[in-house]
Amino acid sequence: MEPCSQSLSQLNITPLLPNNPHRFHIIVIGAGSIVNICHLPAYNLGNFTVKGIYDVDKKRAQETANKWNIPIVFDTLKEACTFTSDKNIIFDLAVPSKEILSILQQLPINSYALIQKPMGESLEEAQAIVDLCEQHHIHASINFQLRYAPYILALKDAIHRGWLGDKITTIEIHVNVLMPWLSWPFLASVPRLELTYHSIHYVDLVRDLVSPYEPTALHCRTSRHAAMPELSPVRSSLSFEFEHDPFLYANIYTNHHHRWGQKHVQSYLLVEGTGGAAKAQIGDNLFSRGNPEGKQTDYLQVIIIHIFKKLLLIYNSQVYVINLFTFYFRRFVRMK
Repeated sequence: MEPCSQSLSQLNITPLLPNNPHRFHIIVIGAGSIVNICHLPAYNLGNFTVKGIYDVDKKRAQETANKWNIPIVFDTLKEACTFTSDKNIIFDLAVPSKEILSILQQLPINSYALIQKPMGESLEEAQAIVDLCEQHHIHASINFQLRYAPYILALKDAIHRGWLGDKITTIEIHVNVLMPWLSWPFLASVPRLELTYHSIHYVDLVRDLVSPYEPTALHCRTSRHAAMPELSPVRSSLSFEFEHDPFLYANIYTNHHHRWGQKHVQSYLLVEGTGGAAKAQIGDNLFSRGNPEGKQTDYLQVIIIHIFKKLLLIYNSQVYVINLFTFYFRRFVRMK
């Protein structure tokens, strides 16, 4: 095990980028909340150039362009897809999943596409997207960005350095918040709402943490809520099995109808190993669900057996702060 006191500040929080990534420019298709809250702030932070934007609601596209200094607002989807012959264009498809296939059909051959999750609303739609991308030689990626969050990258680095021991024993994701589903009217008619439009991020994260192994069985239960019976399930419970390690305990629990204030909301990832444990707060769920502080707070805590090393990693927009606290391990013996 690598001594964490010597490497604490070296934990990686930056995703691997290709050589000269700024040679790529971006055309955004969709001007909804996910674009304005997440995508465009990230592009701005990374100094990536957004060439143009299209939305079925041109007024909304124009407002977004004005806010983020995007030079071109396209009148039609065809215009956006055929705007340039430049091969170094990435099309950012931030649209409801039922629209993905029809948009991909209009993209140029040999183009690049970042597709907002989920990849369709059924296995049949997902397979059709894969088939079309192969036929048109579209280099596509589904936007599972949680695995690239700074605190998750730091966690994976800590795991790879052996801080949690030789083997991961437990992965637990617990979310208990209030999600304003009605803010997205198109979700009213989608099947498997919570699982495909939210918890799919957590399923991807579990797969990433256990890679290269894949789960061999998955037990899942979803449920509607009596307060919003018109929506498909908004609560999910998932339990994974892995043939390569029957001792690995991996579970996801989500409830998006916690209406009882901020005091008892929860949004965390817990990873335990044979030599330590780590807990990360997934702050986005708190920020976008009415956090009274009005800001997102992501943190990662790592505790190692014998000498507890607690890593507090606070990531807020452009800065992060790391503090180290050392606690000596005490054995508590119950007297008989």
